Amino acid sequence: MRKASKANWPSTVKIWMDRVEYDFETAQAMYKAGRYLYVVFMCQQAVEKTIKAILAFQGKEIKPIHYLPKLAELAGILPEFSEETLSLIGNLSGYYLNARYKETIEALSKAIGKKEAKEYLTKTESLITWLIQKLKPLP
Repeated sequence: MRKASKANWPSTVKIWMDRVEYDFETAQAMYKAGRYLYVVFMCQQAVEKTIKAILAFQGKEIKPIHYLPKLAELAGILPEFSEETLSLIGNLSGYYLNARYKETIEALSKAIGKKEAKEYLTKTESLITWLIQKLKPLP
């Protein structure tokens, strides 16, 4: 993921975006390590924190919500999402809820192979790049 220019962002937005970079880099490391379930989990985390950065940029309250469609709705960006993006954030949200429960790790891991993990990485990177555009002041 290309590093975003953070020079003009408020400090709260910078903190969120530092977390986004860390989580996405962790997703890439998990891909290299062959831990594909955690690739998807970290992609979810990166998208969640990017949307929370948008909320911070907008001066809105950051609520402890992890369901990506709801966060996008709170940020006022949900109507801008394509059907493909809606599907992506819905799928990613499911991995947040499930990845924390040990009894489901084996079952979930079977659904995510190298090919699927790479697809999630690619789509997540594109989505984050698009979301970062929301962190620019309006003219």
